[in-house]
Amino acid sequence: MKFISTCCLAALSFIVSATAQTLPNSNPTAPVAATANTASPAAIHIPAGTIVHVALVDTLSSRTNHIGDTFALRLVDPIVVDGREVVAAGAVGGGEVIDAAASGLGGRQGKLIISARFLEINGQHVRIHGMQLTAAGTPRDNEAMAVSMIPYAGVIGIFVHGGEIDIPAGANGPARIANDVDFTPPSVPPPVSTEAAPQATPTATSP
Repeated sequence: MKFISTCCLAALSFIVSATAQTLPNSNPTAPVAATANTASPAAIHIPAGTIVHVALVDTLSSRTNHIGDTFALRLVDPIVVDGREVVAAGAVGGGEVIDAAASGLGGRQGKLIISARFLEINGQHVRIHGMQLTAAGTPRDNEAMAVSMIPYAGVIGIFVHGGEIDIPAGANGPARIANDVDFTPPSVPPPVSTEAAPQATPTATSP
């Protein structure tokens, strides 16, 4: 009888030991990745004709600029569609010098005509139009000239000195997006949970 009891205890000890070895060895400090997926952001549609405000990044001058020169623009205000900000202020863009001439002998006046061309929106080269600054110099120093803006007018003054045209950095005005723009913003990955996994504890079953 004593031999049988000893054998039962030995068998029970073996079962408990084997069960403990087969349980997963959880690391209580290991982070557990979140399984919930973040919903994809809604697609964005910017209709053609949307007004945008852009500004010159650098000063342009009839002294130094020539026909065909390009220049940098930046978006002054965010683009908002249906109450939702879809493009943040500061987006980069560019324009082109359409006509330019320095003042010269015989009373020739300086001339400078520039036009906004595009904005970079979500990696797309989006064409913009409608903003054209035009001015001709005069021999009168320090006179502020009016600017014709197509189809807007009279929103910017151009500084004229000695018959030349200077458009200062920061001069800005409205333009329009030429074509519909559609894009989906990049998804934001779900956060990784740092909550510790519970430690598994083996349990023994009484005989």
